[in-house]
Amino acid sequence: MKSVAERLAAWAEGEEARFLGRLEDEEPCNGWIAEYWRIVGDAAGRLHYRHVDGRTVDENGDRWAWSAAFVSAGVWVATGGAPWFAYCEWHSTYVRDAIQRASEGEPQPYRAFPIGTLPLRRGDIVVQWRAGIGDGARDAPIGWEAAQRIAPFTSHGDIVVSAGADRAELIGGNLADTVKRRTLVLDGAGRLVDTGQERGHWFALIRFADDHI
Repeated sequence: MKSVAERLAAWAEGEEARFLGRLEDEEPCNGWIAEYWRIVGDAAGRLHYRHVDGRTVDENGDRWAWSAAFVSAGVWVATGGAPWFAYCEWHSTYVRDAIQRASEGEPQPYRAFPIGTLPLRRGDIVVQWRAGIGDGARDAPIGWEAAQRIAPFTSHGDIVVSAGADRAELIGGNLADTVKRRTLVLDGAGRLVDTGQERGHWFALIRFADDHI
């Protein structure tokens, strides 16, 4: 049986392949984003998300950010809807949950680690602080320590689809309004040490246990 991490990475690759760089407000991409929101809404008990899609705007006329819905939908598919993941519209929700789980002694289905402490591998989620999202979140740089005491905060997570000693490829949602791949340069031992790449502020790595469904 394939691991959660492998299924998550394969799902992300599939989403990249079907979006083909098309934008969030185009069909059928708009409908696929609506499905991400439906999954998050059902899993998190926020049923109003059933009415959100790639064209939904807030009171300021800005489109809803859907990158966390993308990650949550991927985990939901990869785990068969497992109840232990912190499905949410905020990346900070699952990040804080993974950090808390890392501090507990018993086996956990997923944990967070400070970026740079482990080599990246396929199926990890890597997280960076992002500025300018708004919605009441703290609009100042967040690192590993601050993430444990501040909620919510603006951030973005990508799914690692390949990782070697010198570079990793990631796929994320709501990057330039589509599903997009990015490349990070690693330190020669598979670790992300240069945290200033691709808008910078990378601070956390989330890893799934091999034996949890």
